[in-house]
Amino acid sequence: MRVLLIDILRTSLEEVWPSAEHSLGLMYLASSLKKEFDSRVDVKIWTLISRPHRPGDDGVALREQLESYQPDLVGIRSLSIGKDTFHSVTASTKEWKRGCFVVAGGPYPTDDPVDALNGGCTDCVVIGEGEVSLNALVARLLSKTAWKDIAGIAYRQNGGVVRTPQRTPLVDLDALPMPDYSLIDLDRFSNQFLSFTSKISKPHANIMTTRGCPYRCAYCHNILGKKFRVRSPESVLAEMRHLYDNYGITDFQIIDDIFNLDMDRAKRICDLIHNSGMKVTLSFPNAIRGDRVDEELIDKMAAAGTKFISYAVETASPRLQKLIQKNLNLEKVSRAIDYTTKVGIVTRGFFMIGFPTETEAEVVQTIEYAKASALCGATFFTVVYFPGTELYRIAQSLGYYEGDGYDVQRDYVNVGDGPYEFGLETLTALKKKAIREFAFTKARIEQALRLLPSYFTQREIDGFFMAYVVSSRATAGEIEDETVRRLLRRYFVVADHFSKKSEFYV
Repeated sequence: MRVLLIDILRTSLEEVWPSAEHSLGLMYLASSLKKEFDSRVDVKIWTLISRPHRPGDDGVALREQLESYQPDLVGIRSLSIGKDTFHSVTASTKEWKRGCFVVAGGPYPTDDPVDALNGGCTDCVVIGEGEVSLNALVARLLSKTAWKDIAGIAYRQNGGVVRTPQRTPLVDLDALPMPDYSLIDLDRFSNQFLSFTSKISKPHANIMTTRGCPYRCAYCHNILGKKFRVRSPESVLAEMRHLYDNYGITDFQIIDDIFNLDMDRAKRICDLIHNSGMKVTLSFPNAIRGDRVDEELIDKMAAAGTKFISYAVETASPRLQKLIQKNLNLEKVSRAIDYTTKVGIVTRGFFMIGFPTETEAEVVQTIEYAKASALCGATFFTVVYFPGTELYRIAQSLGYYEGDGYDVQRDYVNVGDGPYEFGLETLTALKKKAIREFAFTKARIEQALRLLPSYFTQREIDGFFMAYVVSSRATAGEIEDETVRRLLRRYFVVADHFSKKSEFYV
């Protein structure tokens, strides 16, 4: 059986800030298939970089893959932002060969299997963790036996959608084979697309050391379940050593949901890396919960080679922290940011505005928290209400997103009206205010210029500042501080050039 695994990556900000990653989840699926079936399956991974203003390119590229590889099964992973591309791919695949089996997985099909199955071109959806379910499906297809009783899937039947019983998540993560890096082009994701940590200059690997998160943040996808499961520290080190020795990779991104839930284990991993003799750099673009950090952990992370940590704060409103069920201890996070910055690690903060019932005063509270912090950088997102999440259900309870539902692809970048306590115009103004007041200060810029070169190239540092200039919609003339205006002048010139291109958006 020939299996083509497709990762749909929908880019945004493509002219100056292209972002795409290699397909770790599909690499795990491929390794599991090859371990289970050996020569009975041949597996290929293809990443479809779908650009929002050139949809015709997707069909041409897909047809080339289908004709050259001639798959019997096509597996598609997609985020919600890529749903239009997803449905185009499934329809084109069935048009190419009706008998080709199409199975889907990842955040979009897991969150909204009914929508993913619309159109009749997807044979089934794997919900959540995929290795065991996909192996079971392939086994049934190889033996030409019925597959609709497999746990953890959904499919269309008699005009409706049938969901089979939920599959129990894997417990022994060390039993999984290592993700298969031989199936991807590492160079394609270097010097062309930004990584999770906004690097663009060198090959890197994404490492997942845990699966599942016990916290129940209302805005979050639930792909890997709420039971926290871990790989042994020795397994993590073995994967890094394999990539270091065989692929020359020295840059590792830890992309867990929560690396530091088990603090002793996290420290043990750092110690093993530090004592391994490997000269590596580590980054944590999303894996650290800020109120579960102590100075010893930060010291050990720094000793292991950590250069970058993102802290997801979301909101500085205690009321909203409870509403979204994150329940972050904001004072502890502030102390963690202070100490992380003190030891020379680049810090980035994630903030969200536009939560259900959020007031203008609460947005300002979040902005002031960010401004008072020692963060090197910050990203201010407007809330995206992904169907299937608790946040989406809260919005619906307030009378939003009924009928035609919610346009995820529009609001992922260009926000629409929502269940917050002010208008869209005010939300847009508050986002601009947040970026300008956080980023365009002499102290913040000087700190960035001091810390960023420890991990980022000049090209990447230019991207760091360009992101602020473009997303703030500011002009150089609006910057009152002469020093800031001088330091950022060339970025405003470039931003003005790109803003006149019709396909550019932020």
